[in-house]
Amino acid sequence: MLSVVIPTRDKAGSLRATLACLLRSPDLGSVEIIVVDDGSADRTPALLGAAGPPVRVAWAGGTGRAAARNAGAALARHPYLLFLDDDILTGPGFLAAHLRHASGAGGAGEFVHGPLLEFPGARRWLESVADAPDESLVADAAKVVAGFGPRLVRNALERAVLEMDEGRPPRVPWLAAAGANLALPRAVFTRLGGFDEEFGSAWGCEDLELGLRLVEAGHRPVVDRDASGVHLTHGRPGRWEEHDLNLARFVAKHDLPEVRALPALLGERGGPGAYAARLAEVAEVAGVPAVPPPRGR
Repeated sequence: MLSVVIPTRDKAGSLRATLACLLRSPDLGSVEIIVVDDGSADRTPALLGAAGPPVRVAWAGGTGRAAARNAGAALARHPYLLFLDDDILTGPGFLAAHLRHASGAGGAGEFVHGPLLEFPGARRWLESVADAPDESLVADAAKVVAGFGPRLVRNALERAVLEMDEGRPPRVPWLAAAGANLALPRAVFTRLGGFDEEFGSAWGCEDLELGLRLVEAGHRPVVDRDASGVHLTHGRPGRWEEHDLNLARFVAKHDLPEVRALPALLGERGGPGAYAARLAEVAEVAGVPAVPPPRGR
């Protein structure tokens, strides 16, 4: 019923934690997990080589997350897709929440985002569970996801998505298409052509660009707090330079005020308030209404 697609590269420790959480879910019976290794040079191939059903493994050529996700989706056997990053901790009810949408509780007109929290202490936590058996790792991860223990924070994009879901600005529905925890019908994904692989291996924007196309095609976001997870926060050298590169591509494809204003949200000092204010300024100068709210909840 549900195909989970996980792109990965050189993050064996966090991938192990992500898979361990999923594989000990009580709702695993209706799920397949497709991991696409996009050219890892660490111990990821060994980790995946030891994996068995329901994990299926594919190998990609290092061309980026968009291409890896598309490759995984092409192998999917089930009609509903969940794109999950290789550094997300999930609790025991995570798959059940997504399966409710897969079974038709929502509809073909929806795409679903499970809110994520950032785990600033993730590196130390991963080191502490590196030699622990999977059962202990999963038990400790469940405490993290439930909020017992380490400090967790919400990044700017996730704050914007939750504020939008509560009816506050910014009202830009495609922000809810964050690819680290995004689910939608496979038929819809295929019809829209999947992720744009020309974003390449640089970080950022390929998921939001798909979200914009979803909204333009009449699909609406659903934010499901029961499908929440925790992102194992990590550093990425050159992150902001890569993001600027992909943002320029996003603007070239969709030259819209809410796309051009994204640095006010996703920049190093950005936030939902600054983004909403920037959109209001643009609307006032242009003499047009602000971005309308999403259709429905």
